[in-house]
Amino acid sequence: MSRWAECIFRRLSGIIDWLERAFLTILVTGMVLLAALQILLRNVWHTGLNWAEPLLGMALLWLTLLGALAAAGLGRHLSIDLAAALLPKRAAAWLTRLISLFSAVICGLLAWAAGRYIGFQREMDIGMLLDIPLWKHFMVIPIAFWLMAFRFAVRAVVPVAWLAPNKDEECLPGEGRVPS
Repeated sequence: MSRWAECIFRRLSGIIDWLERAFLTILVTGMVLLAALQILLRNVWHTGLNWAEPLLGMALLWLTLLGALAAAGLGRHLSIDLAAALLPKRAAAWLTRLISLFSAVICGLLAWAAGRYIGFQREMDIGMLLDIPLWKHFMVIPIAFWLMAFRFAVRAVVPVAWLAPNKDEECLPGEGRVPS
């Protein structure tokens, strides 16, 4: 049962990771192309798209939050793990679980606060971007924090061995390690 559950967990994690990377790649590519088009239009034809800068700003918000979500899913989020390095493995594993649980609670509180913020934005009706109310674009904030809270909660309860990469998997691009 445990091996079967681990396989399903790893397969599902891999699929989610692939989807996140694909979406982030598409988002970054779109941002670069739109920014390049805007620069070209401004410098060559002295015109531009009046919605490009606000859209690029919103895309940057999405990129930041979805990148943080992907980092949390891979366990690559910012952390100080000096205590875990100094403690015995069993104590370090429990410390990691405790920190993950604490992170889940904090992300849940941030999601709740962000939801309230979205509610205020909706009431104020602050504007539109591409004929969509701005508050709908800002929904990425509470959604990303709820998903991060879920991911940290999962990290707090699943066996630590499930979170470690397989020895036979090659390194991910940009990790700074050369596959052997």
